[in-house]
Amino acid sequence: MILHMTHTALLITTARRAAVVAATGAAALSFAALSVGGASAAPGANLDDKCLEFSADGNSGWSTAADSTIPWTGQRPSPGSKGEVVQAKFSVRNICDTPAKFQAYAGNWSVGGGGSAYLRADLGGTNGSNANLVGNPGILVAEKNIAKDTPMSVTLRLGIPADETAQNFEIKPNWAFALEEVAPGGGNGGGDDCNSGSLGGALGSLGCSTGSLGGGSSASKLIQVDSPTVISR
Repeated sequence: MILHMTHTALLITTARRAAVVAATGAAALSFAALSVGGASAAPGANLDDKCLEFSADGNSGWSTAADSTIPWTGQRPSPGSKGEVVQAKFSVRNICDTPAKFQAYAGNWSVGGGGSAYLRADLGGTNGSNANLVGNPGILVAEKNIAKDTPMSVTLRLGIPADETAQNFEIKPNWAFALEEVAPGGGNGGGDDCNSGSLGGALGSLGCSTGSLGGGSSASKLIQVDSPTVISR
């Protein structure tokens, strides 16, 4: 019983550390293996940076090089009916055997000029929720279970509230993406979404992604991308 409790505590610590590092916008994350009796690998040990691949059309050109694969639209949002634009559309897949979730984050984001903005990520044809760019860096915008070798569509949206009066201000979304290991039978299995958490404060997104800290998922592998700054109209 003591050994089980100790192992669970180590998994919780590992998951919390993954969330904190993701919040700072680190380029990648790796953990030393944990074991019980020297035999078991830690959650996430089987998810390296090569597991997550990107494609502009979901059919060809698969690559781990997100920066050279994701097509950015260059669209600019404005208050009112044109307050939301599509910043990019592409596909992702997990080529490794380890069950995982795909996650979209806003890392070290910023909004200048006294303006306000939100991000949204639609995953696998499911509309996400608006994630307001307020508070601490490291916002979990959306996540969804992803089956091995099965392309998932991703649409990144950026918007400003209809009542915003500021004009021509900079919005830096600082998008980042990750695969997070999901224990078989744990987390929000079946491909359910979990949107608009936050990696700051009380680690709301971690509770969201795991269901419970002890029995869901752990060890994100983060890929920071050079997403362009958007100037509002």
